[in-house]
Amino acid sequence: MNSQLYTAASGLLAEERKLELISNNLANLATPGYRAERSFSAVYQRFGATADPAVRVANAAVAIAGTWEAPGSGPVRETGRSLDVALSNDRLLAVETPAGRRYTRAGSLDVSPAGELTDAAGNRILGSSGKPISGLVPGSSVTADGSVLANDGEIGKLLVVEDPDHVLRREGSNLLTADGNDAALRPVQDPDLRPGWIEGTGTDALHELVYMIEAQRAFESYQKVISLTMNDVNRKAVSDIAG
Repeated sequence: MNSQLYTAASGLLAEERKLELISNNLANLATPGYRAERSFSAVYQRFGATADPAVRVANAAVAIAGTWEAPGSGPVRETGRSLDVALSNDRLLAVETPAGRRYTRAGSLDVSPAGELTDAAGNRILGSSGKPISGLVPGSSVTADGSVLANDGEIGKLLVVEDPDHVLRREGSNLLTADGNDAALRPVQDPDLRPGWIEGTGTDALHELVYMIEAQRAFESYQKVISLTMNDVNRKAVSDIAG
């Protein structure tokens, strides 16, 4: 394959992935606790260090080296709901999903028909015992230390964790998974919650639109390189055939 074409094609795929991430960020502008996801690219060679330097340079490719979550909490707003909580300092709630234990910053909680504490998606919120919190009634509330109250009595305490070793990765809009490495997460004894408040999305629409324009321009540049390269290849092929 023409080396220039290979490099441009790989860059095109990298920018396409960036656009997917930006589109997902824009789609979650109203998702509580959501934080924008970014990507970074790297240039690599398909051949190792033992290959001729000219061969390595001619076969350079662009690839997404990884993704990361934009730091910083989103803006918090007061809701007045007794089951809404805003978390601070990158702390997370533990939830039970059909796929296993997951973690979330979305603090808009609710009560299921069975009296269990759930998140907005219906996943059961886990208590400090590692089991779902149940026994809630209308008027139940959460306190700043994570205690869940019903009928003026404590029926459980939220399991709030920190991720000091950064083992969590994004799964969906506002869930994170430890991929089985849950023991690396650290329970927080005093979570310092803000009852009656909720953290909004940390995504800024204007910034995302700027990133989108930059990615689109890079995408178009790679497209132009591919188009020019293919035109050149076709001209050479016609010239060679014509003799």
